[in-house]
Amino acid sequence: MPLLELLPSYFGGWRAWATALAVVVLSLLLLRRPRGTAVVLATWPNLLGLYAQAILSASKPKTGKAKPSKAIQVSLARPVHFSPARLRGYLGLAGFADGTAGAVPLLYPVVEGFRLAIQCMVLPAFPFSVLGSVLGRARVLALRRVGAEERLLYSCRVDPAFRATAKGDTELDLVLEAHAAAPSAGGAPPGAGPGGSTLVWRCIFTNIIINPKRPRGGKEPAGPSAAAPAAPASPKVVATWQLGMDTGRRYGLLNGDLNPIHLYPATSALFGFKRPIAHALYLTGRAEASLRSAGLELRYPCVLSAEFKRPTLLPARLHCAWQAVDAPGALDPAADPAAALASPAGAGFAVLTEDLAKPVLVGAVCCHADAVREALAGKA
Repeated sequence: MPLLELLPSYFGGWRAWATALAVVVLSLLLLRRPRGTAVVLATWPNLLGLYAQAILSASKPKTGKAKPSKAIQVSLARPVHFSPARLRGYLGLAGFADGTAGAVPLLYPVVEGFRLAIQCMVLPAFPFSVLGSVLGRARVLALRRVGAEERLLYSCRVDPAFRATAKGDTELDLVLEAHAAAPSAGGAPPGAGPGGSTLVWRCIFTNIIINPKRPRGGKEPAGPSAAAPAAPASPKVVATWQLGMDTGRRYGLLNGDLNPIHLYPATSALFGFKRPIAHALYLTGRAEASLRSAGLELRYPCVLSAEFKRPTLLPARLHCAWQAVDAPGALDPAADPAAALASPAGAGFAVLTEDLAKPVLVGAVCCHADAVREALAGKA
């Protein structure tokens, strides 16, 4: 038989074998899928396995009534070191050009531990499809400086107290924590965590499960929420960023969040975005780098909070700026970052669109005792 006649059957057979192999691999990954509501992993979850589970979870409800669910927790069985390659990649991508003097940035443990958050949301016990959520806000608590050589014990849990929003969506919190390994002698300190370990870092992500059936458009509800917000203080730009089309892919490869909306125009278009969008937590981490370059000197314990206002389509040009918090007695962080950091409202900042007209995110960094106590109490 002539070679040209063999080619179609050869490649047709190859495609069939490749498809069969892919089905077998995915089936094996799903057979190893963790179950239950308290999962302990020997090592970090496999990304391919996570996304196989995410595909399977796509059939779950996109939203539902806000009601308490079973508590879900995923944790590692033993402390682990930071990945040197991942840390170097993050420092370069986020703009920490001068490093961090042997410590990790406030947002860096998110990069290491976010895979546990994904695992929580793709477990059968999680009641919603992971594809139906957006990040609304985040709060990071660092109780002390965390060295780049430390070993930390990670866990992530889903707070079972779901909340209904005024728009008919559902809010829920994921709590990612890192504990220092227990000392070899001397007993566990008060408030110690698993196995006598001590909490050193926590991030609470508030996710919003969008209700696809909620009414679109129309007037906002009457009442205080309908009032026009006060004009924010004038921002003082400290850095301008040029984000490339590949920013979402590069950050996603670091933290494991390879959601299609962050990858390519063809994949983001499936979810209504004509171009990929930047990760909100990446923008927050980049803001940390810019603010520290502009004179912010962290003091511990401290809290960094951020509220996400709108998506950023890539490529994009954004500005990072000091912007006083809209609160009584708030200090101008541009005039004195140290005084603002120590004040009850904290040192306010914002990431703004290219024309400076709209905030992409707003936040604050604070080391005041009241802010630390509130974050320790687990309030998002």
